[in-house]
Amino acid sequence: MVILQLSKGWLDGRPFLFDTIYGNHAQQHNYYFIPLIGIFTKPFGVNGLFLAYVCLLGVFFFVYHRSFAGSAVAGRQAVWLAASIYVFGPMAYFMYTDYFGWHPEQYFVPLLALLALSAAQRKWGISIVWLMLTLLLKESSIVLICCLFLFCSVVDRVIRDPTRHWAGYLLNKRNVIIVGTSVALFLAGLWWLSYLNGVKPSRLSEAFAHTKFNTTFFLYVLFSLTVGVLTFGLAIIPFVPWLRTFPRKGLIIWTLAVCYTVLLVMFATEALYYFPTIYPGISYPPRISGLWAFMFSGFIYWSYRVAQAGFMPGRAAFSWVLTGCVLQFILATFLVAHHFTLETEPGTLSHNVSYMIKSRFGLDPYPDGLPRELHGYARAMPARSEVIVPFQYFRYFEGVYPSFWPLDGRYPAYMLGKPLMLVYEKNLLQNGVYPSLPGKGYTAIPHQHLLILADSSWYNQTFK
Repeated sequence: MVILQLSKGWLDGRPFLFDTIYGNHAQQHNYYFIPLIGIFTKPFGVNGLFLAYVCLLGVFFFVYHRSFAGSAVAGRQAVWLAASIYVFGPMAYFMYTDYFGWHPEQYFVPLLALLALSAAQRKWGISIVWLMLTLLLKESSIVLICCLFLFCSVVDRVIRDPTRHWAGYLLNKRNVIIVGTSVALFLAGLWWLSYLNGVKPSRLSEAFAHTKFNTTFFLYVLFSLTVGVLTFGLAIIPFVPWLRTFPRKGLIIWTLAVCYTVLLVMFATEALYYFPTIYPGISYPPRISGLWAFMFSGFIYWSYRVAQAGFMPGRAAFSWVLTGCVLQFILATFLVAHHFTLETEPGTLSHNVSYMIKSRFGLDPYPDGLPRELHGYARAMPARSEVIVPFQYFRYFEGVYPSFWPLDGRYPAYMLGKPLMLVYEKNLLQNGVYPSLPGKGYTAIPHQHLLILADSSWYNQTFK
């Protein structure tokens, strides 16, 4: 819901990168790519977040198909299978089903892949476009871009001359420029966040403040390393068929591993904000998606450049890629944080099928009961409307700008105007959880378990 508001709020005349939960979200992250997704979320609501992702993937696979149109059939099929498993395999499935909802970091997968492919094709104009879009995604974007460009630089130099000393591939003017520029942009992004926060502590400083060097921290590091190593092992498997025929394969693997380790440390540090909780750390979908996106984009650049240089995968390419997919199927439920189970009881499956039919496969998501009633009110409200509801009813108001009552029942902090509707739980109201009720100007809508107060003029004009 937060990302939905950030994407389309400015199109509804609300402050830029402002939401009803955290207020000025620009103080937390440099999410400057997300408002562009408003062209999808404004007409399609929360589904627009995923629709934008699908469109970016569609662009990538279209360009990827055309780039390999003249290649040998066996090589073309191998790269297509590998790319498909990166994007649609078991690891990706759990990354997409983020239990807290859609995160901007999940756009790293198509954006970095498009950047890698355009760079491999030496199409510098469109490369700049994908570079800028990726850079605007988050303050950490530049670190992923830096790692990708360093890997690309090493691959190019090995292809050009595979006989040089390893230091020549790493310590050169191009790599110094890549690292220097990236560090400068990364520090500028952190400075900008600090500037917007003013005297308030940043998320990074709060993350370090949470850290306590105890047994839990040791377990956190151990868990992060385990997840990181296993994920790297799964992600590098599609490289193997080409590595077997490629010179300086050890250098390629070490370059990938070092860049990946830098990203692992960055995401693990970012996750300290939630310490001492361990599971939403490096395995949390937004973070592990960044690691996966780096390896995927590296493969895209790698597969294109080595094909252009005449290196083809061996006969066992399909076996390697499919073996990687099977290992993903085994390990993904451990490596990617999730909170759901597969329902197996016939009665439950029957209920799910019935719901799919009644909801017209999600086109009418709340077919009956209280959800339909509240969702109906939301659909009748003007686009800029604000409402305050109990947390469990929050999702029914995706079409407007909802906030939820804090545990102490106090008025939410980030409301810009007069709420069009306030929803209270009657049992909490009787226990004195809510400090006060609004005065005149609201009409009570009869309900057994809820006290629903709607703006009188809007309610009378809409429903009377």
